[in-house]
Amino acid sequence: MVENALSIMNLGKENKKLFREYSLGMKQRLGLAAAIMHEPELLILDEPMNGLDPIRIHETRKYLLQLCKERGTTIFVSSHELNEIELLADVIGIIDHGQANITIV
Repeated sequence: MVENALSIMNLGKENKKLFREYSLGMKQRLGLAAAIMHEPELLILDEPMNGLDPIRIHETRKYLLQLCKERGTTIFVSSHELNEIELLADVIGIIDHGQANITIV
């Protein structure tokens, strides 16, 4: 279970490294690995692409979309990167000055 989650997030070769030695992007991917390890039906992610390089952003986006399509996982994502959210979401909610607006993509 752990090895699989680390492998999915491309951290399989880093399993001997101490957490404090991880870069921000590696810590972010480790958090995602911990979140997906038990194959939850619901994931709530806060800025999941923060600290990731463009290749890892693409890989992570592809994996999250795969989770939704193949396993039916519901994913809530909080992010300031609206262009990234547009690539991921079926429904977008924006909170502006306490007012929520919902858009179905």
